[in-house]
Amino acid sequence: MNLLKKIFTRSAQSPEEIMSLLAGDRQTRSNVLVNSDTAQGLPAVYCAVNTIADAVSNLPIHVYKRDTEGEKERQRTHVVERLMNISPNGYQTAFDFKVALLRSVLLTGNGYAEIIYDNAGRVQKLIPLHPNEVNVKKLTNHRIGYQVTANGKPRPLQQEEILHIRVNSDDGVIGKSPITVCREALGLELAAQEHGSDFFANGIRPFGALKTDKALKSEQFKNLQEGLEAFAKPGKRFRPLILEGGLEWAPIQISNEDAEWIESRKFGVADIARMFKISPIFIMDYSNSTYSNFSEASKAFLQQTLKPWLTNIELALLMKLIPERNQSMVTIEFETKDMLRTTAKERFEIYDIAIRNGLMNPDECRRAENMPPREGGSEYSQSWLQQTQTAEQSSD
Repeated sequence: MNLLKKIFTRSAQSPEEIMSLLAGDRQTRSNVLVNSDTAQGLPAVYCAVNTIADAVSNLPIHVYKRDTEGEKERQRTHVVERLMNISPNGYQTAFDFKVALLRSVLLTGNGYAEIIYDNAGRVQKLIPLHPNEVNVKKLTNHRIGYQVTANGKPRPLQQEEILHIRVNSDDGVIGKSPITVCREALGLELAAQEHGSDFFANGIRPFGALKTDKALKSEQFKNLQEGLEAFAKPGKRFRPLILEGGLEWAPIQISNEDAEWIESRKFGVADIARMFKISPIFIMDYSNSTYSNFSEASKAFLQQTLKPWLTNIELALLMKLIPERNQSMVTIEFETKDMLRTTAKERFEIYDIAIRNGLMNPDECRRAENMPPREGGSEYSQSWLQQTQTAEQSSD
């Protein structure tokens, strides 16, 4: 009865917490408790979560309207542009909101925001919700119901009132984070980290031992122990050790087990990178970099790591913030061109090709470089047409 009471109180409403309670607060096989808080104690997890969240949040989101011929035109005054690029509410910037939402999804598998409508039924605000405040239930009418509990007061919300971003979902309703799925691997890493802390807790333990052929009296042993503990304190390590009474210092080399521990720490970084589908270089591990330059690495990061996240968010925003009658004529897209910005030389070579082939005019290229337009810069080059005509005449 006490277990059920815990599960249905507001102190334990996330899937991770409920699973932990059902298991009797069972730790991993490494005897380490793994959750979203303890996992962030691993620098690789902390860096992976923040790298993905910051990268997605840095990208502007644009709304486009398609005409009957499929041509797209950006809707700069659309409410979604304001909510996702300036501020979704009265107290957060769009960047803060997106970071909080992405961190929630990465750490718990689910990110929630309440959609506030005005009297005319138009989207007005987005209010972020902590995953522990939200219960999700699949209803019998093939809809999803939400119960939000804040300050001890539950209130039901319909699926149109919640922006829900989920990842790794088995049922399409509740997501699961990499931390939940790979809890044993993370438990091993946390245990290795604790081992390292214990390894260096005593300042002289890794380096050597004192030996003597004489038996020490209790008082002598106590004085020696106190002296050694004083040398182990920060700020006093590596000072000369004065020995007397036949004591000798015997250096101790690092053991094979400890050497393997160091290697396991390196492997753990790669393992965590796999969990989040991110290259190790983006969590600051450059030991095995395979990219010849940062441009190639950024392209791989965008395609392999970020693209699924961007698609997930784009479709969720379209489904929840755009009326169903307009969804077939509207698209919501992240602008990713800044992630692929190359060197100045490469960019201007691309602009040159685009201008000569009539794909862009000079003003569009100048605008991409944050430069003002110039007189005559809106004209498109016709050199591609002239080259085509010359080629046709030559063939005749």
